[in-house]
Amino acid sequence: MKNSRNRYRSESSNVRSLERRLSLRERLFSMLAIRRGKQRVKRGIKVFLVALPLLFLVWYSIDYALDMAYGMSVEYIHFQSRHGIIDKEKTLQLLDIEGRVNMATLNTESLRRKLEAVPGIRSAVIRAELPDTLYIEVEERIPIVFVEWEDGVRTGDRSRFFMDPEGVLFRPHDELHGQFMGVATWYLRPEDAAKLSEGEKIEEQLSRPIARLVAASNKYNPDEIPRIVEIFHPKDWEFRLVLETGTEVIMEKRNIHEQMDRLAMIFDHARATHRKLRSVNVIPALNPVAVFEEENEQKPKK
Repeated sequence: MKNSRNRYRSESSNVRSLERRLSLRERLFSMLAIRRGKQRVKRGIKVFLVALPLLFLVWYSIDYALDMAYGMSVEYIHFQSRHGIIDKEKTLQLLDIEGRVNMATLNTESLRRKLEAVPGIRSAVIRAELPDTLYIEVEERIPIVFVEWEDGVRTGDRSRFFMDPEGVLFRPHDELHGQFMGVATWYLRPEDAAKLSEGEKIEEQLSRPIARLVAASNKYNPDEIPRIVEIFHPKDWEFRLVLETGTEVIMEKRNIHEQMDRLAMIFDHARATHRKLRSVNVIPALNPVAVFEEENEQKPKK
């Protein structure tokens, strides 16, 4: 059997060797060449017929996947604002989301960074849930005071920013912050900060007492303690407040809640005696100093 196979191989090799001696025309039109061509065509047709369904299946799968991807648009947006300062419409404007948004191409991480780049927004969570729902959660910065330079009138720098409890500055927005436009203004000394700009953070040793002061005053309604209009700190340990009644208040930065309690009692006494406070020093725990308007009135000369 081995010799027989070798013989056939030898004969096949001899045939091909003889064919090479023929002319090109004779080689192309010989019966052997025609038979070989027909066999190759048949094999090609078989391969094509087998591959055609596979090619169609691949094409259909790709086309279906693309149709599904482009058809998965955001249909529902669930929005939640932590403090109710910014609404859904304004948030979508900040994200530049309009019309139909494709879920397949939506980059939620990029959208989150875009929102958190807004100084008035503290944090954001954005997630997409297939097939058609987008969740947006926003935590805004709460304005507790305006911040300005104490010598702004003299220097001409009237920069004005909101500050949140963490000391971060951001620009007021009339549409978003309408309910906060009545907060007090804190006047910074030149040595307190290098500059005032959006996104800057006031040093904690300066901003934390202000946050405590605002929190302590918010415990009382305006009938008990009039609203604070201006805040100065001429010394590192001292506050000087101007209330909406024109009353000036001297406080120290320690024990702010206790001093507020004393201030509330002094105002309660002033109302009971039908007198108006001109100035108050609530630093002394036992004998706070209260000056009433009638005590400073000079008697007319005769």
